[in-house]
Amino acid sequence: MSEERKLTEAIVSELSRSLIEIAWHFGPKGLRGECCDDLTMPEFIALEKVSMTPDCPVQVVGHPLGFTKSGATRIVNRLARKGLIDKVKSPQDARICCVVITEKGERILRSANSRYMQKFKELLAKVPPETVPEVMKTVTVMARSLKR
Repeated sequence: MSEERKLTEAIVSELSRSLIEIAWHFGPKGLRGECCDDLTMPEFIALEKVSMTPDCPVQVVGHPLGFTKSGATRIVNRLARKGLIDKVKSPQDARICCVVITEKGERILRSANSRYMQKFKELLAKVPPETVPEVMKTVTVMARSLKR
């Protein structure tokens, strides 16, 4: 194997381990159960999508997760059982089931976002200040690339 190929594999391996570490620490479980009302990461992402989408159709909930309509329905049902969203009929088409976030769901998102912001501040305080813009740019570019 060429030296360049080994270097690339080593870089990809290190990047992969680093991203897993970050995902673990910033996921609901990484916050030691201190927020998120015991939500799974897919539930948290779905709840956030509902909060940003007025009269959100059920299948739209699954888009950021790459879920089918039935997968989205399962997540919606779990969130509804937890009292975090309500199911309503679409104002435009009564055949379409939409979901809206409840006050309890809003409280959980506010709490989680507050904790995530605090954790990011603590993390960035450990990063050399001159590298913060580069870190922000790199993470943002990678996140946007995932959405393509």
